[in-house]
Amino acid sequence: MTFEELRRIARSVGERRGWDFSRVRSDRNPVPWDYADVVRRYLESDSRVLDIGTGGGEKFLSLASYFALGVGIDNDPAMIQAACENTPSSLTHKVSFQRMHAEFLRFPDNSFDVVLNRQSPVFVGGIVCVLRPEGVFITQQVGSINTQNICSVFGCGPGGEYERDPSQDIDRLIELFAQEGCRIIARASYDVRCWFRDIESLVFWLKAVPLPEDFDIEIHWRKVDRIIEDFSTPKGIETNEHRELIVIRKEQAR
Repeated sequence: MTFEELRRIARSVGERRGWDFSRVRSDRNPVPWDYADVVRRYLESDSRVLDIGTGGGEKFLSLASYFALGVGIDNDPAMIQAACENTPSSLTHKVSFQRMHAEFLRFPDNSFDVVLNRQSPVFVGGIVCVLRPEGVFITQQVGSINTQNICSVFGCGPGGEYERDPSQDIDRLIELFAQEGCRIIARASYDVRCWFRDIESLVFWLKAVPLPEDFDIEIHWRKVDRIIEDFSTPKGIETNEHRELIVIRKEQAR
């Protein structure tokens, strides 16, 4: 595609608000779990829940009918503003949002029955402190080979892998939780084929996700054109979705 065509598309798709990707039209092969379904298994009607890296609160608010009280935190003030705006008046009595860094949780020890983290950095010590004994921590993370072909074009590391803090490796996180007296009750991963149905969805996604540098169509249009040229199929622009999941339980103190 030409630069002018791609620039017109980039302007037309707009910007992400909160962590809302509903404008991305995509398909994927079947996956073995859905994050919200997993979380619901561990929620009780009297649960107190913390959502770390809540973004615009989209996923957290969708779970609100399954718990008693919830707090979502994010260090980005724009995300917290979006989350507050997304909260219907019917939920303001049970769900609140605060700006807070995930590494420095300002809650008393043993405050929560369940702590959630969807695709945000995990800081083990603070999570263990705020979890009550027998409480559960659930995290779904973007895997290291997610959208591998697209990352290869953008130089996201050898073989298309994201460059990441080694402390965020799933095996390392499990080891750290074990050192804190927790045990794994579930672990899973999947890597499936998926497709952006149209160029607009691909461009919106590129503008919204954290690549090695901020996306700019004037700088990156040739890379976008290469992705469209190399990976277009009858089903759309093909890539892959890689996710990893762990569920941790904090043991009772002995």
